Amino acid sequence: MAKLARPSFYMGLWRIGGLFFLTVLWFIENGTRGTFVLVMLLAIMAALRWRIQLPGWTVLIDLCFCLLFSPFWVGSLYGLALPLVESLWRGKPYYCAPIPFIVFANGAATVYFVVFLLSAALFGIVLRHWQQQRTSFWREIDQERKARYELERLKLDLLQANSETAQMAELTERNRIARDLHDHLGHDLTGALLALQAYEQCQHGEQAEKMFAQVKKRLTRSTKRLRDTVHDMTPVALIGEQTIESITENFTYCPVSYQKSGNMDSVPVYLWSLLIPCLKEALTNVARHSDATKVTVHLDVTETIVRLSIQDNGTCSAQSTDGSGLRNLKIRARAAGGSLSVNRSSGYSIVCVLPIQERKEAR
Repeated sequence: MAKLARPSFYMGLWRIGGLFFLTVLWFIENGTRGTFVLVMLLAIMAALRWRIQLPGWTVLIDLCFCLLFSPFWVGSLYGLALPLVESLWRGKPYYCAPIPFIVFANGAATVYFVVFLLSAALFGIVLRHWQQQRTSFWREIDQERKARYELERLKLDLLQANSETAQMAELTERNRIARDLHDHLGHDLTGALLALQAYEQCQHGEQAEKMFAQVKKRLTRSTKRLRDTVHDMTPVALIGEQTIESITENFTYCPVSYQKSGNMDSVPVYLWSLLIPCLKEALTNVARHSDATKVTVHLDVTETIVRLSIQDNGTCSAQSTDGSGLRNLKIRARAAGGSLSVNRSSGYSIVCVLPIQERKEAR
């Protein structure tokens, strides 16, 4: 049933029907064996078109066959209907322009014959229009399928980004707590312990010695527990700018020059979940599609924005289109209030600019 919905199926039926009509006409008019060669030649051309995609100009060969046999068999002019429909179905109507001249030159411009050719032309036009509608229909389906696929991929990317953001936020908080414990409470406890040790050297008495021994024991135990807690809470995984630096250091396709400026701690956690994939996507494109020998990465943080730029020195076609990965990153950058731009005029450059001022004010 699927084949019945294809214009090419009915075009094949037309070829078979046209050859059958010429064969019957040859029998009725008692044609010679030599004139039957025309039917065989047209059948060979039809078979070739069925098996392989012949160029549109090959309909001129059919026209030449019909023209060559027209002095020997008038019925050969009916064979003009085959290349007529073929040229109209392929959208090449200018290939059938010689047909009126051939008809008038042979004095075959009867009403019946003209109606026959016009009917064939109408059939070819209908098939062409049907083919165009079908092609447009399937193109729209493919575009919708592609858009749906990219939307699903974007959803997965956002879910993964949310998960990574939550994990990064947890690691960042643990790192902050561990740093605060070490910088403040740890120093205070250590100082108290040292002070008690010094005071112990200056005081005498059995009761005082017991009391200070107990305080010393407790402070020693508290200090040890504090150090263990700080050690356990310090995240092992790289976070934020550390991940950016690690990615540039581990890129092996070509040397990467990495430069940074500004306070990296002021960048919100959720922005790192966008900057890191942006860097990965850019370096992946360099490794897959570029002949670059050097990549320069700049990470600049100000009070209001964070800017990540990746530039290589390779050659890139200006007509290249963005892949689904870059399109998804552009959508995520706009959702965060920023932008992601791609420049192919001189090498391959990606610049991602994200705002951080609004989130600061909200906090």
